[in-house]
Amino acid sequence: MPNVAFVSPKGGAGKTTAALLLALGLAERGLRVAMIDSDPNKPLVHWASLPNKPDLITVHPAPTPEDVRDALREGQRKRPDWVILDTEGSIRGAMFFTTMRLDLVVTPLAASQLEAIQAVKAAEMVAQFGPRGGRQVRHRCLLTRVPAAVRPRSVQKVVEQLRAEGVELLPTALIEKEAFRTLFDIGGDFAALERHGSHGLAAARVNAAAYLQAVLDTLALETAPVV
Repeated sequence: MPNVAFVSPKGGAGKTTAALLLALGLAERGLRVAMIDSDPNKPLVHWASLPNKPDLITVHPAPTPEDVRDALREGQRKRPDWVILDTEGSIRGAMFFTTMRLDLVVTPLAASQLEAIQAVKAAEMVAQFGPRGGRQVRHRCLLTRVPAAVRPRSVQKVVEQLRAEGVELLPTALIEKEAFRTLFDIGGDFAALERHGSHGLAAARVNAAAYLQAVLDTLALETAPVV
């Protein structure tokens, strides 16, 4: 049962969107996912309250680090194949490393120098607090909100900056897509977006699938067949 946490010291980096897209991709393949929402704004709890939530995904609120253990126990009662944690990236967020045995920590960031600096801090936090029993937790950064048509020079600069600091990135970036934002307006999954008539859905599906595969490859897991 892989445990994946999404951590970002900076709000608005696309952390919750990345967590949800991973869960939706796994659910499309017939895998059960327990999502722990430890973001104080409870965006995943809001999404789960909207219509058409996939039955294979459950969302469990944990407004404080102290609540995560209870939320994790509640989620595990559903016998999930994956657990996904959406949390903050402050030192407070590091408390989650003592609660869950994480397999991967993902730090989403937009292509700006400020966010790159914050991502390096997140990587340092994982290196400091992540090891348990002599086992180092994998950490990857994920570029988000990248323009679809033109890759600005800022993207390459951020990539170079992170690599210079020894920070690894997932090979797939999340493109700026209206369809991804619409998920939090209408709820559900890509099938719900299709019924809604969301713009650019085909390209959004391709991008989300490539992102899912990048996570699976990082964890050296086989892609489960679509059910």
